[in-house]
Amino acid sequence: MRIDRFIAVLLMAGLLQACVAVNPQQSKNAKASAINVQLGIGYLQQNKLELASEKLSKAIAQNPDSAAAHNAYAILQDRLKQNELAEFHYRKATSLDPKDSQAANNYGAFLCRNGRELESEKYFLLALDNPLYNTPEYAYTNAAICLIKAGKTDAGKEYLRKALTAKSDFSPALLSMAELLFEEGEHAQTKIYLDRFHLVARATAKSLWLSIRNELQLDSSANVEEFALRLEKDFFDSPEYQAWLKIQ
Repeated sequence: MRIDRFIAVLLMAGLLQACVAVNPQQSKNAKASAINVQLGIGYLQQNKLELASEKLSKAIAQNPDSAAAHNAYAILQDRLKQNELAEFHYRKATSLDPKDSQAANNYGAFLCRNGRELESEKYFLLALDNPLYNTPEYAYTNAAICLIKAGKTDAGKEYLRKALTAKSDFSPALLSMAELLFEEGEHAQTKIYLDRFHLVARATAKSLWLSIRNELQLDSSANVEEFALRLEKDFFDSPEYQAWLKIQ
């Protein structure tokens, strides 16, 4: 199934959403650690990885019990492909604060990307167990993607429904559902989800190519031409456009 090729990006999305608050009741070291976590996350977002490493290493030294520091450091090591270090710090973050939904979602995404799809579900559910988690659509969609990769399509579809219940315009879940329905031959339903996706998100090469293939199944030549022109105009160098040329 092609769905996992698109969603790799989603599994990395949202990793740095959380802001680390500095609590005035904390000790001096804990406050300093929280500040360094904020700085480290900022450097991560700017892709200044050496500076991020410096700040996050310092944050952990200042407060070894900071789940936020371990989570951010795990993200850094994940990005550097240092999988053993990344896993150690993801585990540390989730054990220090089981209610840190961001860390649990990140660890689940890490496991899924590294071929441990079934194991990842536990951590997505851990993220969702927190009623204060303000972006459950990420964990639901990630759980769906991982279970679909593992061949559990029905369970994956149910997670996608839950993601869209949590946020009806969550574009990754809309496109994931469209891909899944296309694979199942539900072309009318696929079109509905693709139309919803294109209303809330910018078209991608993958969404346009899926739209072309779906419209071909629906025998809608006018729509095929429209999507093909957009694919040529905006994604001329993409594999999807080359695939379209091959079937001309």
